[in-house]
Amino acid sequence: MPTRKHDSDGLRRFRSSRAYRMGSLLRQLHLDLTDHVEAHLQSAGLQLTRTQGLALMLLAEHPGASNAELARFNGVSPQTMHQVMARLERDGLVERTPHPRLGRVQAFAATSRGLALLERGSAVARTALEDSLRGLRVADQEALIDLLERWAASLPAAARD
Repeated sequence: MPTRKHDSDGLRRFRSSRAYRMGSLLRQLHLDLTDHVEAHLQSAGLQLTRTQGLALMLLAEHPGASNAELARFNGVSPQTMHQVMARLERDGLVERTPHPRLGRVQAFAATSRGLALLERGSAVARTALEDSLRGLRVADQEALIDLLERWAASLPAAARD
């Protein structure tokens, strides 16, 4: 097994490229914002992870979504989403019923308790996210949103799905 660090000009150029640095910064920002929001949720007494919150949000907007649809939306494996949904169901935040068209597939819906938690959680998350933007002027925030939207739109459709 090699024990020496691989160091090449090609790798150094790649890691110092704007594209790599932007991707790395976006990933780190995503991780840090997730931690920031989850810390605010916990401080408010809400035990809700990003994946759970996104699943509840999707179910509020699209009742009857399947485990596979929820997994795709959250960017996690179906197995991970199955565990998330089992916990939400155990806690009385979602309920499952047979899918109306797809035999063995289960459809999920948020319960009134889940929707109430989603309302409280989204208010806390919004405050946390707005707090994280304090260092940027509103015009800078709008410019950043515009740049990110244009960048996302320039990617092939498969990258956005």
